[in-house]
Amino acid sequence: MPSINILPYDVLQIIITSCREEKGESFALTASHVCRWWRRHVLDMPLLWNRLEFATRVPQWDMLETKLERSGRAPLDIIVKEEVFRKSGMPHLRRIMRIIVPHIERWRSLRIVDVPHKIRRVLLDQLRGKALPGLNRVEVVQEEKSDRRSKCRKIKSTSRHWDPRKIFDGLPNLRHLEWTNPKAEYRLLPPFRNLHSLKMGSRTLEIEAGQFIQLVFRILSESPALQVLSLHHGHELDQWHIENPDLEGFVQPPTIHLSLQRLHIVASLDVRSVIVRSLILPKLRSLGEPILYTDINVPCCKALAQSGSASNLRAVLITGTLDRLGGYVTLHPHMPSFPSAIMAFQRLVALVFRFIDFGGDNKWLPNLGQCCPDLKSLSFLLCTGYTVKAIQAIVEMRMKREEVESLEELRICAFERGCTANDEEAAWFSQVVAFDPTADDWWEINGED
Repeated sequence: MPSINILPYDVLQIIITSCREEKGESFALTASHVCRWWRRHVLDMPLLWNRLEFATRVPQWDMLETKLERSGRAPLDIIVKEEVFRKSGMPHLRRIMRIIVPHIERWRSLRIVDVPHKIRRVLLDQLRGKALPGLNRVEVVQEEKSDRRSKCRKIKSTSRHWDPRKIFDGLPNLRHLEWTNPKAEYRLLPPFRNLHSLKMGSRTLEIEAGQFIQLVFRILSESPALQVLSLHHGHELDQWHIENPDLEGFVQPPTIHLSLQRLHIVASLDVRSVIVRSLILPKLRSLGEPILYTDINVPCCKALAQSGSASNLRAVLITGTLDRLGGYVTLHPHMPSFPSAIMAFQRLVALVFRFIDFGGDNKWLPNLGQCCPDLKSLSFLLCTGYTVKAIQAIVEMRMKREEVESLEELRICAFERGCTANDEEAAWFSQVVAFDPTADDWWEINGED
């Protein structure tokens, strides 16, 4: 008998379950056809069969019902995608409901992807008035396209004043909520005392900037256990980063949130600035990804440093002031405090400066040779007021000092001739780091870990 066949059942179960997580859903079926001994044990592992995915135009109903039977009393993960309703809307919805609703008390997660809004509401209404302590993840994801109506006209529409609060009333252990639904009414979302992750995607929050800022503060105040908050403000971003003095009135006295680790706010720079400056986040590790949408301004740097929120950040994009009409970088009045603020970002792996005027002769250029010991990626994008010699000195100092990491990649893309590496300097940089004088790929920088 092969040695693997004498393994204790519990050990074999761990191995096969881990393989399914890595290889995908088909692994359970493959493992059940290896031999009689494997088949007997695989069919007796409910957690291998507890994922029910309705995602094809012609679902394999017999296979889905077999998986449900084999899942025993294991928690169920339900996935419903648009494709299943393209050929037949109402008949497929009825059949799905007959399969999953009788076992609703076993639901562990529910993911609804690109489903027409009438069907989406019918599925979510199954949660209304139910006590489902086992349901800990709900994801409602809708891409930017219109609902398909042709196969769903016979489905009775729910009320226009549909209230999602009643859906979530019976989910005391909900930990993860993703809500990307243009037809949702965000103000009706209830407080989630135990929520760990909340994501509201593009087109969900097409509201005024002031309302969006107040919503962020409300969510954080009502969700003390939250670790991940990802919100998209509107549909189009203000790429020019114009300061909006009207929003300064929304800046609040700093409020502490003890558990938030990831704050991803896709919004204009001025909106993000007001939010960040009003919070104290001692466990903050990330402002999101990609780095393109996570920039902060110079006042934000100072606020993060003073509040102690900067110490665990792994990547940051710092944007200065660009004159929109003239196309030139201007000196920010907060630059005198800038070098000392950067010293507080002790765990940075990636640092990007964009549109920063360092005051001429490197006056406000941080001494990056002696701080940020984990720093591996450094970029200067259309900055002024520094010299390439100063950057070369930073690279050399980090190479010599044992207590700091050497730089692995460097980008210098500048307006001014004095801020651009000449051929000799570029050749030197290319010998010691991955040097990019065009910075074409800077938005792909990942400093998460």
